[in-house]
Amino acid sequence: MSPWKLAYHSGMSAKSDLRAAVDIGVPVGVVATLLDVNKTILVLPRHLDRGGFAFIDSGAFTAFQKGEPVDWAKVFRVYESVIQMTDRPEGLSIVAPDVIGDQVLTIALWVEHAASVRAWIDAGARVIIPLQSGELSAGRLLEKAKSIFGTDRLCAGIPSNLKAMTAEDCSTLYHSDFHILGRVIMTDELELKMSALRQNNPGATYTADANWLRARTHKITCAVEPRLPNPHGIPQDSPRTRAVKKVLAAEAYHYG
Repeated sequence: MSPWKLAYHSGMSAKSDLRAAVDIGVPVGVVATLLDVNKTILVLPRHLDRGGFAFIDSGAFTAFQKGEPVDWAKVFRVYESVIQMTDRPEGLSIVAPDVIGDQVLTIALWVEHAASVRAWIDAGARVIIPLQSGELSAGRLLEKAKSIFGTDRLCAGIPSNLKAMTAEDCSTLYHSDFHILGRVIMTDELELKMSALRQNNPGATYTADANWLRARTHKITCAVEPRLPNPHGIPQDSPRTRAVKKVLAAEAYHYG
């Protein structure tokens, strides 16, 4: 049985892939900095309005890997556009600003942008607070986050990499809402973390996200078929969209 209430299919930022995911109706994961206006004011809000679920990552991890700064102003515009354009913001999960691997700088970002984060929460979005390791334990860091943002209506974001947060550190957390960042399929390392979390938080909500497309690139390529004849000019899915739908129908994440 899956431990997840929701498992987000991340990697769906491209037009054809996002179209496939929202048409199938799976919980979808995208990166804020890769979204255009059409996706933020139409595609994602409509998906949410139909009762769907969406996870928008800030792109901080990718920026960290590339050694590039995050354009937080752009990230925030995306978050706020989707929140404003949907009637069901409670289906939206967004990631608060953070600096990968740096607890001190992460806290500084929280303080700087506390008003924005609190506004997203008050508007009904689920805000995931990435808990970076450092001098403070995960439990103390979460309590600090609650103090900075003035609310306990936060989702505790747990990095999936064991080196980023140990099971021992997870055991310091007492909360009702958790999200595993970057991992859906259980591994030995993740099971250790989950066991520590469940021991103190048996009734909590647990969700996760991972890049669904990356491991299925070959299958999707093989599933691509020629564009269908369209003598009447009726709008139709692209071959890529149809291929992604086909593989999603067979291999979507299990959750709930």
